[in-house]
Amino acid sequence: MKSFRLSMILMVVFSGNIWTCFAQTSGIVSGTIYTIKSKSNNKLLDVSNSSMDNNAVVDCWTDTRSDAERWIVTYVGSGLYTLANVASGKLLHAAPSAGDTVHVDQYNESGGNDVKWAIKKAGKDLYYLKSAHDPGFSLNLTAGGTEDGIKVNLSASSVTDSQQWLFQKQKQQNTAPALSIANEVFDAWYTNYNIETGKGFWDQAEMMEILLDAYEVTSDARFITRFNKLYDHFIAVNQADWMYNKYNDDITWAVLFCVRGYILTGNRAYLEKGKNQFDQMYARAFTNSYGGGLIWYETKTSKNACINGPAMVASCYLAQATGDKSYYDKAIALYTWSKLYLFNPATGKVADNVDFDKSGKIKISLWSSTYNQGTYLAAATMLYDYTKELSYLAEAEKIAQYTRDNMYNAKVMNNEDGGNDLPGFKGIFARYARKYTMNTKKTDLVEWLLLNARVAYNNRNSQSLIQTKWATRTSESKPKSAFGSSTAVSLLMNSLVLKN
Repeated sequence: MKSFRLSMILMVVFSGNIWTCFAQTSGIVSGTIYTIKSKSNNKLLDVSNSSMDNNAVVDCWTDTRSDAERWIVTYVGSGLYTLANVASGKLLHAAPSAGDTVHVDQYNESGGNDVKWAIKKAGKDLYYLKSAHDPGFSLNLTAGGTEDGIKVNLSASSVTDSQQWLFQKQKQQNTAPALSIANEVFDAWYTNYNIETGKGFWDQAEMMEILLDAYEVTSDARFITRFNKLYDHFIAVNQADWMYNKYNDDITWAVLFCVRGYILTGNRAYLEKGKNQFDQMYARAFTNSYGGGLIWYETKTSKNACINGPAMVASCYLAQATGDKSYYDKAIALYTWSKLYLFNPATGKVADNVDFDKSGKIKISLWSSTYNQGTYLAAATMLYDYTKELSYLAEAEKIAQYTRDNMYNAKVMNNEDGGNDLPGFKGIFARYARKYTMNTKKTDLVEWLLLNARVAYNNRNSQSLIQTKWATRTSESKPKSAFGSSTAVSLLMNSLVLKN
């Protein structure tokens, strides 16, 4: 009788924890990177939006070669495994109260059964993933959905396709930033949007600067060859004299690619064009209203950071290119004036504009953008380089930290996606964040920029295109805006020289 009771107890124990009497699962190699594909919809197990956060949802997505879709499977004993997401380093995690509606997420190593799984054979290269917390439940594709972003959950174990997963071995791959990655994303953007035929003005000018960034950080002559073609195309489309354009900021962005183009290539025609157009723009844009500064749009009264910021940067570049120090004087005057209305040196916040309200009183729009933060960061950095006055250096640091901490809480930049202009703003900030970091040797932005680069790259689509909301996965349909997609190109190119 005692022998019979013992046999019954053992049967109960092993039926509740059936994997405890087995070693590693056949076909699964501990320490190996795998993609895990649903038999039901042929999409990969994925951390939603390549999130780095605890409790980020796990879903299924088209194979984009993202590290958010790759998992390091590690045997931890007693027939159990952990699955660590390659991008985030966090583990596939089941909520403690398992049930048919419970979603699966990622979480730090806890040492508990909530991050442990039994991997059981279901067929050739196919497996069930059973929760160690509750062996009666398995990883399941919610409602057997087929579209990208369908969540996974724990559901009562069955033999359905929605609970069968194909494990495929993968090799370790480069992580952003890396030259091969920057080139991959650049080429995808440049080709898919046919950048050399662009018809825009300021957006085309800004995207031309990305080619100069690429050349500046890589010394690859192909970027200058392409820039030269873009320059000729820009003149053909937008004429040789730009004063018909009422937007003074538009003209200034074109001036910037001209003067930077001269500095990087020595082509004097670029400098002559940039200097001529800047001088004309400045003469018409400067007025004594509000005590100085440049008007954003001819015939209007507002003076905006979007013109005064790039004008300061252009003035500094012109001083470097021509040797004429009066351009530095212009930059200093605009910077000093900005402190009256647009720039708070104590916080590093750059406001959008100053204007008159309907009653004739001065009003200030306090909205801040990466565009304006970026150009004022560049201006403070370049004026510190020229004057060696520590106030400029301190203010540059304030601008950098305000952008990182107050605007984004040190998280990935995931906004500025509306309209035609906003989607391109972050590329400007990425450029000048590099300049600030390299010129001042300060490292306060490095870790944050590298986080943005890694997440943005992991959120690419299968064409290697990345939308301007870097913390949101790019859909398989081509993003609408070439300008918006250019921001990640700028980020990945300008991050190449950053080290943490």
